[in-house]
Amino acid sequence: MNTKIRYTNILALFLFFNSTAQNFTADFIKSVVFNNGVNQNPILELGKSFRVSFDDLEADQKDYKYLIEHCDYNWNKTDLQITNFLDGYNSFEINNFENSFNTYQNYTHYSFDMPNQFSRIKTSGNYLLTVLNSYDEICFQRRFVIYEPLVTVRASVKRDRNIKNIQKKQVVNFSVVHPDIRINNPKQELKISILQNNDWNLEKKDLVPLFYRNNEIIYNYNEESSFYGNNEFLNFDTKNVRGSNIFIARTVIENQQFHSYLYATIARRFMPYTYFPDINGGFTIRTLNGSNAAIESEYNNVHFALESKGIDPTKDNIYVYGAFNNYAFTEENRMKYNDISGEFETVINLKQGFYNYTYVTKKETAPVALHKVSGSFQETENDYTIVVYYKPYGAVLGKVIGATTVNSKS
Repeated sequence: MNTKIRYTNILALFLFFNSTAQNFTADFIKSVVFNNGVNQNPILELGKSFRVSFDDLEADQKDYKYLIEHCDYNWNKTDLQITNFLDGYNSFEINNFENSFNTYQNYTHYSFDMPNQFSRIKTSGNYLLTVLNSYDEICFQRRFVIYEPLVTVRASVKRDRNIKNIQKKQVVNFSVVHPDIRINNPKQELKISILQNNDWNLEKKDLVPLFYRNNEIIYNYNEESSFYGNNEFLNFDTKNVRGSNIFIARTVIENQQFHSYLYATIARRFMPYTYFPDINGGFTIRTLNGSNAAIESEYNNVHFALESKGIDPTKDNIYVYGAFNNYAFTEENRMKYNDISGEFETVINLKQGFYNYTYVTKKETAPVALHKVSGSFQETENDYTIVVYYKPYGAVLGKVIGATTVNSKS
């Protein structure tokens, strides 16, 4: 297929979904990692450094550049001048790249750091990172949030108080303590966003304060800040493609490519809750088959299988779901029903590493449902991140004045 035509099709598809997704990734871009040295949480304190890296499976050393744009609370791009939120350039070439070494799948590994000598973000807020090719065509996008620690957010996770949800939902209660900031009208000047496990598909927003006490604004809701607890994520580890793993039935080489076949999973909504340590949907690139995981890790076709017992293959689209593709819904991670095996199956090409995943259902206009296949339990361990946005009356530029993450087990 002509490269220019393919990019045009990709761009058209992106423009169609841009208003809601902002997590577009071209099919030849893999292993996008947004890393601040500790985790892959794209909610970062102002001034702290982070690295963005990705692989191009076409391995032809393209000329890429990054673009940083400022967004409002609802992730619409603002018309602010660049100098209002950035020192330097908001777009610059990505010059740091390496070719893969001694791998079946050739790829080029790119990375860049922020801040750098050409670009430095100078104010908190919502930001959209876009990586473009030499034709200015979009190859992938990611959201990230920069905050200033100007307030203290106190938070806890409790059971849902509604008796019908008490065994399957969790409620986030929190307050904003602001002794050093005068907030005249909290209902108008503050906006809140709550994320479960850093997943923008699982966001609660537009909460208004419930109580006020001295310099503390309290949000002790039930229904408005409740989330399905869902279930612990499943996992597999392909760091050693030449060895065995408890969740991998076998790994073989076919047509000069690695293939790992996972054991078939049953729909866990029919099972009682069992604690199983996870990293809440994340992934880590690593290999035992080389010394430099960035360029020596193999790409591996991972075969997923889900037993169809209790699932109607005609009703819902089922997807393999996790941070490995930014919680997106693509043809690659959509499960297809196999009449012969009686299972839902798909194959996803993933770089060697440790991966969390789960199975979810998604209809075109409905929100994602993690509990319909995997079940939902109030005991499940989850991270919840509360982000506090502040825009005083008459201000042109708002700020993110605080963020905190609380674990449901703490």
